[in-house]
Amino acid sequence: MAEIVVALFLSKKVYQEDGKPAHLNQIAAVFEKMFNFSFGSIYDQQEQVFLRKPFNRTKALDFLRNLIIRKDKEDGKQTR
Repeated sequence: MAEIVVALFLSKKVYQEDGKPAHLNQIAAVFEKMFNFSFGSIYDQQEQVFLRKPFNRTKALDFLRNLIIRKDKEDGKQTR
């Protein structure tokens, strides 16, 4: 989850109500509430994302991408 939150923060594509990019702790707070868990310190988690060795930088994103592709294929079969 931390990888996703950090990626969303770095993208600067998640906005506050005033139209400015959301802060890391704001995005993390929404994820904590939405999924009912706690990061502890999101800043510590962010550091761990970049310190983990060896790590696959895209593992979480590849997993999510593959879920979307699989769902799209399933939906395509149902509509044919």
